[in-house]
Amino acid sequence: MQNCMDKYKNDFTIRFAQLMQDNLAVWKELQRQKRKSLYNIESIGEYLFAALLAFIPGKREREYNLKLHCVMSVIFFIGSIIINIGIKNKSYQDEIKRTLFPKLLKVFDKNITYKFCTIEQELFNASELFKKEVTSKSFDDYFGGVYNEVEFCVAEADLANVVTRKNQKPDRTELFKGVAMRFKMNKKINSRVIIRSKSLFSRTPKGYEKVELEYEKFNKKFNVWVKKFEGDCSEQIEARYLLNVSFLERFMQLKTSFKVGQMSCSIYGDTILVLLNTGKDVFEMNHLLGRIDDIGQYSRLFDEFASVLSFIDVLNLASKTKL
Repeated sequence: MQNCMDKYKNDFTIRFAQLMQDNLAVWKELQRQKRKSLYNIESIGEYLFAALLAFIPGKREREYNLKLHCVMSVIFFIGSIIINIGIKNKSYQDEIKRTLFPKLLKVFDKNITYKFCTIEQELFNASELFKKEVTSKSFDDYFGGVYNEVEFCVAEADLANVVTRKNQKPDRTELFKGVAMRFKMNKKINSRVIIRSKSLFSRTPKGYEKVELEYEKFNKKFNVWVKKFEGDCSEQIEARYLLNVSFLERFMQLKTSFKVGQMSCSIYGDTILVLLNTGKDVFEMNHLLGRIDDIGQYSRLFDEFASVLSFIDVLNLASKTKL
């Protein structure tokens, strides 16, 4: 991981400085306008309206308590400001990303693009990582392309099972919210391997058997299973060959860079699908109320980008003869 970091760190810093020099005036003006919108007439009206709503008596309120409603009014007022800041910040960050990310990603490779890749719904269902079928998916930030001859896509994904019944409200079950990564290898494996973070509820998936690897640090944090095929033990051998020390170390580094507690992976055919349960937005820019030209705010963004490419770099996934 460090080699990948060192390889790009200087280029990233130089390119970042160039982009800031070229676009800072425009981005600062956008930031100024978004900040100004937090206290324009429309926003102030929304804050006051929210505060006044707190004075409406409740249906089950027997005796009107003015003091309580005054406290609620202050809470509503502050809450509406916080919500508005969140909305304006999201709009501001999306606009900056639209102009910054495509250029910044070129630091790593000219074939990496922003918002020009996808992870098919069928791929999620074929992974055997979900108890229910994925029938609904949506992506927020996503980037991908070809790096070291490997096709890949990384996306903030929201996956769900949605069942629609006649004359009834759709029944939605949230299946996953976080970062989904798809890597296409230049060779196929016969095994089907599943990796999951260890938890109190860890169970061997039906039709799979446990694999104990000779890497204690990894074994303490993750469970590995391989699909069973009667009368054939080659899957265990292939899985052990695939999950070498380099793979395991870079896999754990993804977890560290994205600061997640739970992650899972499904490997089958020529595809590696990695899911990181972040529960929050990643690939984030500086906040609307922060300094836009402070590169320190982008260090985590760099770590996230570099960790993905390191996963390809160190594993030598582009090789057609070895992993």
